[in-house]
Amino acid sequence: MSMKVASPVVCAVTLCALILFGLLLAPVALLSGFGGMPDQFAMPLVEQWPLLEILWASNPGATMQILAHQPLMVFAHGGPASVVPAWRLIFYPVTLAVQIAVAILGAVILCRYDSKEMRRRLISLLPGMAVLVFVATYVQVASCCTGGPRWLLDILLYSLAYNTFDTLVDWQALYSGVAWALPIVQLALALFGVALLAAGTRRARHANAGTNLLRGQPGSSETPS
Repeated sequence: MSMKVASPVVCAVTLCALILFGLLLAPVALLSGFGGMPDQFAMPLVEQWPLLEILWASNPGATMQILAHQPLMVFAHGGPASVVPAWRLIFYPVTLAVQIAVAILGAVILCRYDSKEMRRRLISLLPGMAVLVFVATYVQVASCCTGGPRWLLDILLYSLAYNTFDTLVDWQALYSGVAWALPIVQLALALFGVALLAAGTRRARHANAGTNLLRGQPGSSETPS
């Protein structure tokens, strides 16, 4: 009896850890391909925790605002002789919360299937996962953006707008015209990612119900009206 209870839990925890690792690794791998492997790692929230404890005692509201905008983890590539990192990948609390929620959802859904069916159902969830990781990824690039990290689409357009090469497109004018709408685009893409995940979840549930019906498992058939 204990094995039957523990097995789904072990499956869910293991899958959740693997999915979360993949979600964290994807943007690191993307930046490594363009700007070099990460050679720096920091946890600013842990480093500043004693100061935050003191601030919490006097001003909890301000402390909560700092916690919401304080990076939890930072990966960076600086190179052997570089003072300023060539790129920095910042994981904020909201970023990690989104990735953990996606990992838990994916693990709970996928643990209902055997290994062969699990791979198929994972494919149906990947588009929504990819969109949510895209909107929750914040990057800072030293070559163009020293003012602070920006989310991935913003940093791509910003880097094109302020590059030193002549192009057929006036990226600076384009960026100036759409910069105000980028937060709206980010929110819209986040909702789109949630919708894709919901659609993938429905497909997985319907497929699971159909499989149970074909196998004649109890409770899989519909009640006649």
